[in-house]
Amino acid sequence: MPTSPITQETSLKNRPALRWALLGVWGLVVLYTVMVLGAVLSPQFMSFQNASMTRILLGLPGLLQTIIDYGVDLLLMFGFSVIAVVLIINRSDDWFAIFTSLFLIVFGARITNLANNIALTPGYQAQGGFILALGDIGIVLFSMLFPNGKFTPRWMKFLVPFLVITMLALYVFPSSPIYWEKMSQNGTYFFITITWYLIGLGSGVYRYYRSATLAQKQQLRWSFIGTMGPFLWFIIFQVISGLLPVMTQSELAALSFETVSRLAGIFMFLMLPLFIAISIVRTRLFDIDLLINRSLVYGILTFGLVLAFALILILVSAIFKSIQLGDQVFFVAIIFSVLAGAGFQPLRKKLQRFVDRVFYHIQIDYQKTPLDIRSEAETNADGLSLSTYRNLKLIGHGGMAEVYRATDSTGRGSVAVKILRAALAGDEQFQKRFMREAQIVSRLEHPNIVRVMDFGQEQNSYFIVMELLSGPDLNHLIKEEKRISLSSTVSILRGVADALDYAHQNGLIHRDIKPSNVMLDSSTIPSRSVLTDFGIAKMVDAHTRITNTAGMLGTFDYMAPEQIQASADVDGRADIYALGVMTYQMLTGRLPFERPDTGAILLAHLNAPPPDAREILTDLPRPAARAIQQAMAKNTHERFPSAKEFIAELESAQIIS
Repeated sequence: MPTSPITQETSLKNRPALRWALLGVWGLVVLYTVMVLGAVLSPQFMSFQNASMTRILLGLPGLLQTIIDYGVDLLLMFGFSVIAVVLIINRSDDWFAIFTSLFLIVFGARITNLANNIALTPGYQAQGGFILALGDIGIVLFSMLFPNGKFTPRWMKFLVPFLVITMLALYVFPSSPIYWEKMSQNGTYFFITITWYLIGLGSGVYRYYRSATLAQKQQLRWSFIGTMGPFLWFIIFQVISGLLPVMTQSELAALSFETVSRLAGIFMFLMLPLFIAISIVRTRLFDIDLLINRSLVYGILTFGLVLAFALILILVSAIFKSIQLGDQVFFVAIIFSVLAGAGFQPLRKKLQRFVDRVFYHIQIDYQKTPLDIRSEAETNADGLSLSTYRNLKLIGHGGMAEVYRATDSTGRGSVAVKILRAALAGDEQFQKRFMREAQIVSRLEHPNIVRVMDFGQEQNSYFIVMELLSGPDLNHLIKEEKRISLSSTVSILRGVADALDYAHQNGLIHRDIKPSNVMLDSSTIPSRSVLTDFGIAKMVDAHTRITNTAGMLGTFDYMAPEQIQASADVDGRADIYALGVMTYQMLTGRLPFERPDTGAILLAHLNAPPPDAREILTDLPRPAARAIQQAMAKNTHERFPSAKEFIAELESAQIIS
């Protein structure tokens, strides 16, 4: 995969010695961090913890309380470390990627109670303090350098020695006049750290307005949101509590404040790695696969939700115990567990939808697609009669309807009868869509659009009568041939393009172009390709609007980005996008965006660049590959204005080759 232009200036591909030196530093610092955090197992640390643990939560054993407390720490370190490891695996040839990975690991350790307690333990103060210093140095430097690894303005680099000296004096040397444990009492510690944080943020703001490109501005926006999480947590739960000791004077107040602080910390601190990852992924700074980030977001949110429920239960139980209702804590736990169990899955789905909509701009709710409809038993109209149509025999079916061959008793011979599935016939929205398709297509007269002869409703069955086409669909041909030659592809798609342009000129957008909706009719010479299934077609400027019913969103493998974003401006160029996807599939035998699940497919349509078909089909003319990529452009204005122009470009490529 080619390196993104944004990272060429930080690439180490031509500097192998420096690359291995930086990877060595990365390994040493990570190893040091792990060894320091391992001090939790030492007898000295355990004795210090036991002596300082004056509050036993709910009367629980101290060990269990420690496990609960450090469970949050493990979540934080997991969230930071996974993204850091993904970065180092994918882009170990980029020094800024190595730095970002190292910063995430060290800062993830720095914000844990574990690291802070180690830094307070006699005998481990310098070792633990060095982790705290590295974490604060890392976040300030990252703010100064992101996203291109350069200081902006340039004189910022002269502040780095002062930053390092200040942080080492603050955390590593207890004899220092600004040592953090001493300075926390009078607010000096907070003033120094906040000043450096603001310098880092100020550098990012300066870069945003003075020198950043449009792509860098997008990255900086996401990065800024991420850094605000830890910054606000520090202001709310460290500075305010330090300046207003009244908030933690009583036992219950201190316990409640600490619990809320830990709960808020899960989400506020994890904002940093999540938003950095989103920034990287959305602009492909380090070329990380989209699915990794999205799965990580879901996983951390789910884990965070579990911990949130657990911490709320602890807080509620503590309140009940403080008001002399300790004997009812057990029943409170049972009731809360039942309520949490009932509400967990709905909340998790809402969080996923929030992530999809806000971070990735996926507006369609693909989780509601009724896949069970596809496994429903057929309507089973075999051998029956419907209106004047006799001896129905099933010849095909889809998610919405079944198609039968029938004999027309009025003398028109064999016809195809499309019947709305029995499982959907009782749904008014599906009824409207089905009959709307019949009304739309019956008004179209084009040799490459299936001809509708009749439609209606009888015995609770909704049906459309169409001409019977004698050939297979294009999907069947692709499976049989694996790859279709460019000349055959052009020959097949020429009629489809004519049909699409005709529909678009009549104010109709198909919105579900795919191989199974293209029939190859061999009853004519030459054979013709026929466009079918206008079930989710859109009439431009239509007065009646039927909302997207689940399962009627189009086929995800061929869906244009603007359809995924539920744009109100979807026009004929969405069909051209799908035509480009279908062309790629016909020529290469593969879909352009093959991903393991629906969400990843949608993300690829939104963000991944259209692939070059020549990577699979090396003898394909370059102009043909470029034409396919243009048809699949993310920006609608960059696509061909008509389907015929796309096919004409493919034809020209044939001649050139």
